[in-house]
Amino acid sequence: MKKLANTSPFLLLLVPVFMMIILTFTVNANRNETELVVKPAKTSTAVVKQATAIFQ
Repeated sequence: MKKLANTSPFLLLLVPVFMMIILTFTVNANRNETELVVKPAKTSTAVVKQATAIFQ
């Protein structure tokens, strides 16, 4: 502990910040996020016919 007495308190406060930055990078790097492409559902012709009948 004698050596830490000569260290700036500001630097000692930055140690947890750097640890959290490293932790977030490692957690995000280990994620395997695969992007899912969802095809839009086909609009049935019955729905389109009903909608055009309503608006006419």
